[in-house]
Amino acid sequence: MNANFFILFLVRNDRIKNDKLPLYLRITLDGKRAQVSINRSVPLSLWNASAGKATGSTGEAHVLNRYLNKVQNDVYKCYQILLDKNKSFTSKQVLDLYLGKAEKSKMLLQIFQEHNDKVNNLIGKDFASGTAER
Repeated sequence: MNANFFILFLVRNDRIKNDKLPLYLRITLDGKRAQVSINRSVPLSLWNASAGKATGSTGEAHVLNRYLNKVQNDVYKCYQILLDKNKSFTSKQVLDLYLGKAEKSKMLLQIFQEHNDKVNNLIGKDFASGTAER
């Protein structure tokens, strides 16, 4: 699978708050983008847009850059997991796997319905009709 895969960290200048800009993660796969906030912010004076990281030798810049490296490594791991399955996928699916949203959770009514269907199929074998009714 030959895909163009890119990870970019960017700030939103239109959402400045307390002289800090919110950081976003953008995943691009074959020209399709998926973007999410990483719940971090950076002072405008520290952000280097072309490098996609904080500049300077302050402790804040070092901590932020280590966090960005961790996020980037985690996203690459998610990309590799999807790549190993030999199926096509999108940037949104990589992002969902990173965020832990890859598996669809079942609602309570769905679980009860599955259980009731199993019991109905076993009437006369393992269950009585009264059990299924209750």
